[in-house]
Amino acid sequence: MEHGPVFMVITPIITALLLTMSSRLISREITKDIITFIALLIPLLIMLLLYPSILRQPMIYEMGGWPQPYGIVLVLDGLSATMALIVGMVTVLAFVYSLEAKRLLPEGNRYNFLFLFMTAGLYGLFLAGDMVNRYIFFELTIISTYVLLTYKGTRESIRASFNFLVIGSVASFFFLAAIALLYFNTGHLDFQAMSGIVPTLPPRTKTIIFSFLLVAVGMKIGLIPFHTWLPDAHVSAPTPMTAVLAGITVKSGVYILIKTFSLGFDTPLIVNMVLVLAMITATVGAAMTLRYYDLKKILAWLTISQMGVITISVALWTPEGIAGGVMHMINHSLLKCLLLLVCGAFAYVYGTRDIRKLPLTGSNILVTLCLFLGVLAVMGIPPLNGFYSGTLILRASASRPHVYVVILLTHMLTVVSLVRIFYVSSKRKDPRNLPESMLAPMLTLGGLCIFMGAAASLLMKNVIIPAVAVLKPHDTVTVPRYMEFAYIYDLHGMVFLGTVILGVFLGVVLAPRLAVLKLRRTGNMISQVPATDAVRYMILALALILAAASLL
Repeated sequence: MEHGPVFMVITPIITALLLTMSSRLISREITKDIITFIALLIPLLIMLLLYPSILRQPMIYEMGGWPQPYGIVLVLDGLSATMALIVGMVTVLAFVYSLEAKRLLPEGNRYNFLFLFMTAGLYGLFLAGDMVNRYIFFELTIISTYVLLTYKGTRESIRASFNFLVIGSVASFFFLAAIALLYFNTGHLDFQAMSGIVPTLPPRTKTIIFSFLLVAVGMKIGLIPFHTWLPDAHVSAPTPMTAVLAGITVKSGVYILIKTFSLGFDTPLIVNMVLVLAMITATVGAAMTLRYYDLKKILAWLTISQMGVITISVALWTPEGIAGGVMHMINHSLLKCLLLLVCGAFAYVYGTRDIRKLPLTGSNILVTLCLFLGVLAVMGIPPLNGFYSGTLILRASASRPHVYVVILLTHMLTVVSLVRIFYVSSKRKDPRNLPESMLAPMLTLGGLCIFMGAAASLLMKNVIIPAVAVLKPHDTVTVPRYMEFAYIYDLHGMVFLGTVILGVFLGVVLAPRLAVLKLRRTGNMISQVPATDAVRYMILALALILAAASLL
């Protein structure tokens, strides 16, 4: 399996090209779907076979035998391998779900082609061992995502894709500018080579370089004010695509941020700058969910909020903070993918995403079960996975009271929003059957949410700690032996659960008023932003960051 890393990247690309070239020979849609499924399954199987050995010893694949830092390398360490494994699971499940769901989409085989290219871009982004190839795969994900956003052909999807293309192009320019500055100051683009030079750069130089990179990374993550593409993209994209977008694509920004910090860009000014943006994103994102009745848009703003929480944890840049951020990335990938697939199932069966018209509690029993599992996991109810990563993030922020309060406030608003969803939903009983190809991925993700919570200690010991060790080799993460039980009686765990109880109470009390609440003026300023204004916000944010760097 020494060539495993390169096969993970090229298998989806080669399959996509072969499907296109043989489109006249392979006329049956089911045949194309089977070939696509196999192409998505192969990288996942390779990753499962390599994963145990990678956790013990990172794997470096040198393309063409050229050594670092001169050749192209693919790196599988504890963190990149974990993210690649999540890419495999989410893309396979999302594609199985789409076997039935894509019947509502326009005919043509470009869906499979674009899905495969997007998957290859995600694998390459996580495995790339140098900045240039990371940029190339960054671009590949943007381009394939842009075309997939137009797949429905509606006015809404065209507008969302145009905004995404404009904002993504600006982000790519700043990413390329950061690469140029890095090469000018270090003489290398290989991460291992740069890691020995970047710490010696002057703080002001590091801040200027990072400022350009922050625009690109902030766009991927959905940090405010770089978030404007994300709500519309979630709503207009096909549901399987949205699941990958929220489950994996936005996480790639956090991954780039973590790797950038580990190069030596972890100065107090840079870390605090990211922390402020993340706190604003977490709080505003949770509050904005109270404005909408579209279930998919509510989940989009919850994604923005949760990405803010994950970025807060990473920006603390402590072993416990990184562990909490990585653990929540994994958990959020699964539970948000689950909720979006459930949302798509409701839209498929009832023809609407308006929560006022959806019988959320009176639908198919299995769909309702998956919905409750996803909601309870987001709320952080043990033994589901969301509780343990949420408590770990809270423990990591205990030394910074203002961050601690922001996380609790964000979580309370999230719980209030989820309670509101059930309050305003239709109370009628209208169970309807759903295709097995749509039910199976949802049940699998629901089972994983239960397993990841019930086996939190196992996950922490065998996955999270090895991933953190790559970034902080001289520090250790201290966790209780039986994390599943200890965190329930832990002070921060009890505070976390207390916030859930308070959020449920406020949700029940305020739900009648929240059901008619209209945040028109503020909401429009934050969510309905034209592409030209979004670019101005991004450039203005960069100018303010550079001004702060020059003054400090």
